[in-house]
Amino acid sequence: MLVVEGLCIDARRNSVVTDVSFEVSEGERVGLLGSSGSGKSLTAAAIIGHLPPGITSTGTITVDGHDVAGLPTPRRHCGARPAMIFQQSATALNPMVTVGKQLSAPARASTSDTAELLEQVGFSDPARILASYPLELSGGQRQRVCIALAIACRSPLLVADEPTTALDVVTQARVLTALRAVDSALLFITHDVAVAAQLCTRLIVMDRGEIVEQGSTSEVLENPRARLTESLIAQAQAADPMANLPGSRVR
Repeated sequence: MLVVEGLCIDARRNSVVTDVSFEVSEGERVGLLGSSGSGKSLTAAAIIGHLPPGITSTGTITVDGHDVAGLPTPRRHCGARPAMIFQQSATALNPMVTVGKQLSAPARASTSDTAELLEQVGFSDPARILASYPLELSGGQRQRVCIALAIACRSPLLVADEPTTALDVVTQARVLTALRAVDSALLFITHDVAVAAQLCTRLIVMDRGEIVEQGSTSEVLENPRARLTESLIAQAQAADPMANLPGSRVR
């Protein structure tokens, strides 16, 4: 579904991402991990066609068989436009438009269809949510609306950039449950290895603009090869000694 080959990203002649290559298969959930400044969010921006002004990229990016490298979203084939789930749900949604109208726009869906989308991401009272404005909802509720909005786009690929970072543990669990219900391929970007372990079947770890290791979630947690991976696992265990990190030997 997604093939990235030799991706390099430069900011004013300074290299910030170097020779990054990986794949995401149809329906697969892959975690892209790294600390702040590792280049993971810029990699996501290149994939969806939203690099900031002054930032350029080279290399190959293929989405569902379409070469989209360097193309902004509007110039891409309609089947090669990944849906994006942003970290800040308050700014990702239009505060002046009800949730129902925002959900119906991309899919041209009826009220019953949009209610079904909200039920899919865990809402038991979709009618109230549809009639609400984003700022009337909690952060976790808005984030689940953003996931429903991404589903409504009917893209075969979703890119989620730190969607659980600002959420409490209970709300975080609800968002992860909603993401597990999504049929599309998912590239999940996070610095939290414990969260990635709950959702993703494969992990890619970036450090200073390069991939330092990748493999199945159990392989990476069982035998981390990169120092950054060991550090991320140790941070997760220090934050929550009961964190579910299957197979991890880092203590």
